[in-house]
Amino acid sequence: MSSPVKVVLDGTLFSECELRGANRDGMMRLTEDITEKLILNKELEISFASNYYLRKYDKALKSFIARNYPDHTQNIFSKNPPLLTNIFNWKEVFKTKFSEVLNPYFKEINDQDLFHSFYYPFQKNILKSKIKKSITYLDIIPLILGGYPAPLVQRTKEIVKCINAGYAISISEFSRQDLLNYDKRIKAENIFVVPLAASKKLFYKNKDFDSWTAVKNKYSLPDNYFLSVSGNDTRKNIPHLIESFNKFVLQENPSDIYLVLTGNGSHSRALLDTMNISKSVKDRIFIPNTFIDSEDLAVLYSNAMCFFFMSLYEGFGLPALEAMQCGVPVVTSNTTSLPEVVGAAGIKLSPTDSDDLCEVMNKVYNDSDMRNEYAEKALVRASTFSWQRCADEYAEIFKKITSI
Repeated sequence: MSSPVKVVLDGTLFSECELRGANRDGMMRLTEDITEKLILNKELEISFASNYYLRKYDKALKSFIARNYPDHTQNIFSKNPPLLTNIFNWKEVFKTKFSEVLNPYFKEINDQDLFHSFYYPFQKNILKSKIKKSITYLDIIPLILGGYPAPLVQRTKEIVKCINAGYAISISEFSRQDLLNYDKRIKAENIFVVPLAASKKLFYKNKDFDSWTAVKNKYSLPDNYFLSVSGNDTRKNIPHLIESFNKFVLQENPSDIYLVLTGNGSHSRALLDTMNISKSVKDRIFIPNTFIDSEDLAVLYSNAMCFFFMSLYEGFGLPALEAMQCGVPVVTSNTTSLPEVVGAAGIKLSPTDSDDLCEVMNKVYNDSDMRNEYAEKALVRASTFSWQRCADEYAEIFKKITSI
């Protein structure tokens, strides 16, 4: 058997997991889920080193590893920055590059095979070091669409620069092609594709009556509802969904269906106030006053009549997969990465045609056989995505990169 590939994982997101506690975003959960499988792979030797040095991050990383991966507490590249270790050797301090002061790990990690970041771009000394480098690449949406904060745009540019200097693992084929079209200098053979997965702990079919009753009462949810994830990003196309729902209700006059928008409640309410929506329809649009707790998501999704995700632009489209894993019929846009995610298990429509969406809403509402058919298809499709598969494919890519 050949020697294990020595992989250093950037510890920055692990530190943020520790500092944020239960309030973690999708990238943090992704990092945890993949790593949990990677460290069990006998063909890899996993170590950790923070790409960005902060004393609190260094401490948080050690705490996170000790609590979650106790067998790897010795596999952390960690020491005081040169400025502190050489406090009595000023000549040495002034000879030390500023980038080396911020990140003292690169000399040690040069003895490893690969440095992988799950999100953050590499600092200059990592970029210049001889170790092979790879990064999980999500999308370049901030560089394609306008209106994003300058720091996010700059970070995305830096990620593209990192890919130019090494390799990337893209979350979808669409996102890969988007990147290759954006920057012609990037070699296609250096970009691999590994689809994401949805957390089995958070997203699963749960139609238990007592669980539903508890969640329904907790958030004052209606009995029958279409569900969507609402954010403050215009590409999520929430106005189109609201307008189509308005048309459906006014034309068909269904007696007992609501549209539930979760995510950013204050944004959704402000948006609704600016739209020319019938008062009777507004009363059918339910926006929870608080964020839905993680432990309640499976029940919320599972008891929806249908999940709608009409986004204009996605690098992957994880909410659609999360809904499918809960056994819910899913309607998505037919654009960007979403067809890769839902396949034939979801209904795919133009994200700008309100007549088509209104018609599908009517069919889904009235046809229980149709709902059951797509609910079953959703579960089957979702079962093809897993963090184990994801980690196995990462491991194969790591081995391939280090053999090049």
